Amino acid sequence: MGIKEPPQLGNGQSIILDMSKYHAFKDDSPIGIILNFANNSLYYMAMWKKDTHIGMIENNDNAEEYIVKNGMVNDLNKFLKEICDVDITLAARGDNLVVIKEKGELPFSTSVSRGTLIMCRMYTWLRRCKDRDALMFFDDFDDMFHYRTAEKAIRAIISQVKAQCIFVTHNTGLASNDFLRPDCCFIMDEGKLSSFSSLTDKDIRKGHNLEKMLREGEFDRHID
Repeated sequence: MGIKEPPQLGNGQSIILDMSKYHAFKDDSPIGIILNFANNSLYYMAMWKKDTHIGMIENNDNAEEYIVKNGMVNDLNKFLKEICDVDITLAARGDNLVVIKEKGELPFSTSVSRGTLIMCRMYTWLRRCKDRDALMFFDDFDDMFHYRTAEKAIRAIISQVKAQCIFVTHNTGLASNDFLRPDCCFIMDEGKLSSFSSLTDKDIRKGHNLEKMLREGEFDRHID
């Protein structure tokens, strides 16, 4: 790989990340592929007062500015209507968004709901990651959403990105094999992760109601 000296690690840093600071790797090399995957990946948590993310971009990222500069205002408007049933008219003013009203304009960031702000942020992640090989981890992303909105968001994300997606939720309404596979749905219990399909003796079929099975404890009885 052309590495003359072994890297000196400290502070628990990844050896691959450390090597990338001193050596150039081709994108199609094994380490280059790993680096690109890691750099494109994202952890995102939506909380009551603010959201936080790790990876892909710097912490000072401005979702509104990204949308405006990339000409995505109308596309965001359509996305909010389709996913959230939020029927508003948006426009760009400088690097910010405004909501158009009959008697004037209101700043987007202070006039819409917290759920709409989170959906705006998720829209930017969706557009950034669309054509990238990556891992997208959404932690409690749907706390501010109606369960149907959360389902629409999951459907939109998994259908439009190449990335591997993980969604963490407490919403049992999302336990549905209409759009998720039982072997891709997991329960976390005391640090142990188990798929639905491994927690039942039943042969889960399309007609089974996963949420009903979950609520009735079908998957609890096999958790050690």
